[in-house]
Amino acid sequence: MKFKIKKNSTYVIAEIGNNHEGSFYRAKKMIDLVAKTGANAVKFQTFKTDKFIKNNQKKNFLKKFEISYENFEKLKDYSHKNKLNFISTPLDIESAKFLGKICDAIKISSGDNNFLKLIEICLEFNKSLIISMGFLNHYETEKTINKIIKLFPFNKISKKISFLHCVSSYPVNYKNANLKRITYLKQRWPKLSFGYSDHTIGIEACLAAKMLGAEIIEKHFTLDKNFSNFRDHALSADVKDMKNIVSGIKKIEQMTSKYSKLLSNDENKNKKIVRRHPFAAKDLKIGEKIDLNNVKFLRPEKSLVPINPEFFIGRKLKKNISINSLIKKSDII
Repeated sequence: MKFKIKKNSTYVIAEIGNNHEGSFYRAKKMIDLVAKTGANAVKFQTFKTDKFIKNNQKKNFLKKFEISYENFEKLKDYSHKNKLNFISTPLDIESAKFLGKICDAIKISSGDNNFLKLIEICLEFNKSLIISMGFLNHYETEKTINKIIKLFPFNKISKKISFLHCVSSYPVNYKNANLKRITYLKQRWPKLSFGYSDHTIGIEACLAAKMLGAEIIEKHFTLDKNFSNFRDHALSADVKDMKNIVSGIKKIEQMTSKYSKLLSNDENKNKKIVRRHPFAAKDLKIGEKIDLNNVKFLRPEKSLVPINPEFFIGRKLKKNISINSLIKKSDII
């Protein structure tokens, strides 16, 4: 399946990551559920533990989460069967070369956004690349993006790479989410694609990021936020949350799709009821000039074609009008 971000829409990635905890069948079940949320893609992490981590205690913990290359191929096929793009993050070069053969897009983790050799290898696959920008301050972000741009011609980079604003805390405190960074990045590099990788609790940050122009939203996904003591479950979206993220984004897209304004049928209907019309405050005689002393401007009892109140002020009547009667446009000279 082709990875594509549609113009004026936001691409939603449900990051399963390692929340499958090494179970191929749990991973399949999670794909089934993501397909029901309306998200565009699932994302995993692919690794050979021995090839990317030295710490023995953590190595033993992560080893349990490994899924074989063979099973990742099956998960890719299962994702496509469910009309979902298949994306994964390689945590070692061998896994990157494997993913280059099967993924619709490849994601570089925040931990590796300074590992230019890995990025360079992934770019050679001619796949779309998504790079998280966690662990980088303002200066380091500028330096990293400019380095990546120099790896390939700019026109190729702008079509193939998306950068995700990310704060690599688990979870992220709301005050540290720094979502205005998305606006800055889009203004700084207007021809590049920017999005948001969320680690806050809840879905509000995802919707706020959409409002600030994020073209991609990535949110961790879980079967159950209390599934185990593995860190990522608690900050993940469950099925209900992911549905609300997708539906919320679609609503925002509907509400922000146009710069101009045309009145809807409902607004036109209400306009005819709400706009004020002139009514005689007393019995008025032919030739009498209309002013605020002898006319009151009221909302009509029934729907009428609106006329600006200023149109009547200072005009003379060409017929007698009894008190409380509507003064029509045809009643004045």
